[in-house]
Amino acid sequence: MNIIQEVNQAREQIVKYRQDLHRCPETAFEEYETTAYIKRQLDAMGISYKPLYPTGIVAEIGKGREAAALRADIDALKVEEETGCSFGSEHQGYMHACGHDGHAAILLGTAGILKKHEKELSKKVFLVFQPAEETAQGAKLVLESGLLEDVKEIFGLHIFSGIEAGKISLEAGPRMAATDWFSIDIRGKSGHAGKPHLCTDASVIAAATVMNLQTIVSRNTDPLDSAVVTVGKMISGTARNVISGSARIEGTVRTFSEETEKMVKERVIEIAVGTAGQLGGEAAVDYPPSSHPPLVNGKPTVERAMRGAGKIFSEKDFVHVPPMMLGEDYSNYLKTIPGAFAFVGGGKDQFPNHHSRFDMDEKALESGVKLMLAYVMEE
Repeated sequence: MNIIQEVNQAREQIVKYRQDLHRCPETAFEEYETTAYIKRQLDAMGISYKPLYPTGIVAEIGKGREAAALRADIDALKVEEETGCSFGSEHQGYMHACGHDGHAAILLGTAGILKKHEKELSKKVFLVFQPAEETAQGAKLVLESGLLEDVKEIFGLHIFSGIEAGKISLEAGPRMAATDWFSIDIRGKSGHAGKPHLCTDASVIAAATVMNLQTIVSRNTDPLDSAVVTVGKMISGTARNVISGSARIEGTVRTFSEETEKMVKERVIEIAVGTAGQLGGEAAVDYPPSSHPPLVNGKPTVERAMRGAGKIFSEKDFVHVPPMMLGEDYSNYLKTIPGAFAFVGGGKDQFPNHHSRFDMDEKALESGVKLMLAYVMEE
């Protein structure tokens, strides 16, 4: 297979896939239109597949005792699009603001080329069109389906703005963080704003809790380790002249090791309960198990993918990108299946992922297809 030639010939179709998918963004487990579109394309290619429920698809190409998987996520976000592009979202209040339309297009483009050269394959290739990445539920659904039981290795990628289009980061070791969520419900005693001595101000407790949580990273985390504790939402009070009797804090934690993850969880609970108690109130903490572990690339898969990629990309196309404190439920696959995950440049001048004006340089689509094909074709 001449990978460069095949991708050049398929470029217009791959871009069309992306633009078609961009028009119909759907959130986790609601990707019905998206799933139907992918089925139509696979049917046209003559590729067999099995549906996931309620959304998503696992397709299959080739034969052989060895099996590898390629994964793309397909869900979107509740973001009102402001790109002004000609193929903008047709679903008001929803947008492909994280590049998943591009990932699905890359996998469809890869599927078409692999099907064309199916007789050249020495292995079976599973194509995973995964729902619900943004809620960190989709990878678990795929794994629980049993459809990947024969897979010996898995490969995936993500398009990121801030990285020059055409550049690739494919590196062993920790690449993305574990993601935890927490909620803190604070109970005080409401009353008149002019009589604070008769009340227990939940707003003051919430504010103190937020500030105290910042000490976890600065004073409890090893300076050579990394962690993020972010309070993204705080609700308290009903009127300007009423002291709040209840408050709610919601946040997220990002870590790269199980030890740090455990420590941060313990400290969040201790700080929340302790701060509320010191100020005369009470706090209840909901801190469920992590939605996914850190994403750690396996060295053998990285080496295999790099051997293949080195045949079609130049040395200057590979760049170092430090590990990101972003979450990615692809890491759930890596708990049981050896694999790797690449970062693909979407354009340094683009708005960041999850922004209402996020877009990508469509050269990223070509890079993604070439990278997936290079990995599959490498022995």
